[in-house]
Amino acid sequence: MPLNLGRTDSGDLLWVENPFTGVVTYVTDIHRKRSGFQQKTEPRPEYPTHDLDPYRRRCPFCPGNESMTTTEVLRRTTAEGEWSTRAFYNLFPRIPVECTGGRNESYVLVESPRHFRDAATHPDHLEFTAGLGHARFREIVRDAAALSAIAFENPAVASVVVRKNQGRESGASQPHPHTQVIGGGREFSPIAAERRAVEESPDLWQEILDLAARERLVIDEREGCYLYFSPFGAFPRSYEIVDTRVSGRLHQIPTDRLDAFADLLFAALDILGDDPMDYEIHAEQGIPLHAHVHSRFFPYSNIAGTLNLPLQLLRPNP
Repeated sequence: MPLNLGRTDSGDLLWVENPFTGVVTYVTDIHRKRSGFQQKTEPRPEYPTHDLDPYRRRCPFCPGNESMTTTEVLRRTTAEGEWSTRAFYNLFPRIPVECTGGRNESYVLVESPRHFRDAATHPDHLEFTAGLGHARFREIVRDAAALSAIAFENPAVASVVVRKNQGRESGASQPHPHTQVIGGGREFSPIAAERRAVEESPDLWQEILDLAARERLVIDEREGCYLYFSPFGAFPRSYEIVDTRVSGRLHQIPTDRLDAFADLLFAALDILGDDPMDYEIHAEQGIPLHAHVHSRFFPYSNIAGTLNLPLQLLRPNP
């Protein structure tokens, strides 16, 4: 079944329907509007770096505070014997333990011991995932795959997603860079919807990639793995990374393909920098390995179940 979309007489994309959710995205100029809200212009006070120590002392994700977390299940160490990433059970399971055989299958992966950026002088100068570099991010994705394997050791777990929030606007409650790996007792509904859509239209993902290529939305490609601006993301500024060559659970993906995928996911995060954002990795049999990345920095426009895609993303200025 071909993608459901509309075009003007000149062939320009006018609207496109999300093949997984049915949500329609309209291509408009709405995001060229200037905000009428006044922004605060008061200078932000600067503090000596040593004044940031109290924030580190009370953060359970910072080095030296390991006793503040739940039981550790994974640790990656440096040559000096210090940890570079560590994972433990989420204190507040995202899925009730009764749904996963009485076991907590929600994990927190701390991406770095760093809480603040280099030369930070203010509590807002937080480290962010893109600031860690692509080599570290490969390790983060590999560790998430290892946690996926741990979750699937529980026969009550039917599905696992990798979820990251960055920034308060994205719903993150902890400023220290971290990722969540969540096991559920039933298949997560977005993954089930993606599987059904692919079963009905086996060439669906290729059609999406063809559309992205025609509309000049492809940002990068690495040996069959693609990063593109999504014309029907959950938010007006969304990106997707898809490797159509592989499917399966995250820990079943060959390392070279997982690294290529991680590199393009990092490229999307690098575009967003320290802006509020979230991403979710879907990896299961029957669907290609892919991730949905959403920027929360831009206004969210949802009217009667539709979205508005900024026109300038399809018609970039010369």
